[in-house]
Amino acid sequence: MDEIRYDRQLRLWGEEGQNSIAQTSVCVLGSSALGTEILKSLVLAGVHSVCIVDSAFVDTPDLGQNFFLRESDIGRPRADATIEYLKELNPSVIGHSLLLSPLNLSDEDLAVMLQFFVVVGTNLPEEVATKISSFLFAHGVPFISARAYGLLGYIRTYVQEHTIANDHEENALPDLRIDQPFPKLLKLAAETDLESMTKEELRHTPYIVLYLIALQRYREAIGDESAFPDTYEKRKFYLEILWKMRGQSLEADNFNEARAAAARSLHKTMIPDHVMDILMDANCDDSSKCVQPFWLICMGLRRFVNKHGVLPLSGTLPDMASDTKRYTQIATIFREKAVSDAAEVYKYTQEVERERGVANMISEDLCYRFCKNATRIRLQRGTEKDSPKAFQDLLNGIANSSEDGSGVPTAVWFLLLKAADKFHREKGRYPGTNGVPCTIDALDLKQRVVSIISASRVENPESIISQVPQNAIAEICRFGAGELHVVASLIGGITAQEVIKLATNQYVPLDNTFIFDGHTQRSMVFRM
Repeated sequence: MDEIRYDRQLRLWGEEGQNSIAQTSVCVLGSSALGTEILKSLVLAGVHSVCIVDSAFVDTPDLGQNFFLRESDIGRPRADATIEYLKELNPSVIGHSLLLSPLNLSDEDLAVMLQFFVVVGTNLPEEVATKISSFLFAHGVPFISARAYGLLGYIRTYVQEHTIANDHEENALPDLRIDQPFPKLLKLAAETDLESMTKEELRHTPYIVLYLIALQRYREAIGDESAFPDTYEKRKFYLEILWKMRGQSLEADNFNEARAAAARSLHKTMIPDHVMDILMDANCDDSSKCVQPFWLICMGLRRFVNKHGVLPLSGTLPDMASDTKRYTQIATIFREKAVSDAAEVYKYTQEVERERGVANMISEDLCYRFCKNATRIRLQRGTEKDSPKAFQDLLNGIANSSEDGSGVPTAVWFLLLKAADKFHREKGRYPGTNGVPCTIDALDLKQRVVSIISASRVENPESIISQVPQNAIAEICRFGAGELHVVASLIGGITAQEVIKLATNQYVPLDNTFIFDGHTQRSMVFRM
């Protein structure tokens, strides 16, 4: 791995994430500006290989839309020219092209796509994207459909199942186990005598120790050995006890830190709902035959939880005022406990491997990293096609939207893109093309909008139709299905980012539809 080239990326998803990217093969259908922008970001990220599927030849208009192409390329297969220049960005990436039309792929052509980790379609009509997604979904190959349509951007992901080993949640609560301290942590607190300390020693006592001592005094004060200050009123009394522990030490940064961090630190140790849903999934049952690494470790994790009632300790400590000796002491205690918990999960995982007829799939290091991020695992299960119920909900949301002067609701643009595709299916062209006046096409497009809304069987279609402005319909016609490079660049970058999320099993991919409105720079994510 070229650590200098990928230095910044390694800080985001680590060496294991970069290794996953380096094994990823991507197929992009189409080599217009959008396809090129997607590939540019993926090539720079260091994927293993990319393939462009396109039958178009470079023409003069391409030069104004795609800065990767040159005047000397006119007449060449666009996929060949594009892949040649993309490889210059990162010579370690393998690139090739297939001269096939993405709009007319046979079943044999689609079967070729199964060799790739992910397939990305660019600017495909709805019916073409649906055919491709159905084929790939059935075979477990992720498919992403991306579009740059005038000032609008659209991304739809089709993923059968996607597991996330680390969602990189921002501002996650620290795992300090104040309510359920383990033996070595309890022993450290019991051996700490605040009254015999000098002011300097007291000022450098880590606030975790202060929390535990204050918790014991809090329980004694209210006469309940299992009490925990998990409400505002209880925490207020608890902090009064903690504050009195300062004694005469007025310059006490550690006490100030303890008070400031109380709301985030004084919480009961619980298993997040999204993690419990994973542990209760059928793939974690003893009868399951699933041998994917994620599920093997989750099965081991489930057995750990069944025994202890909590997840393994993460072992990560926040910064806090302390002298080096005592902070190192506490950090060592937490690290040893985390390693011990992970070792137990690894033992259970090895048992699961033997039961399911596989061996040595999970390394101890992988299991440790998994346990460290156990609260951050997630599961997504996608849909093969848009749900009629979800579309009805979207339309009802349009009906309930209010005029606030901020422009057309983002969901309306999604509806209009569907209407433009219906227009294309029925007329063989997109609205605003072939020299037909926009005023005429706008009337035809409005009919398609009404038809789609009526076919959805919503209760009050008139209220939805009234929320679709005529100027928005005219704008779709004015676009003429044109591709603006500035929009293609944005949507291409986001699409490449989604591919990387799928490849690394890190961060949370969008679920599952994204719309960008370039008029207002607003975006919307919803599940279809």
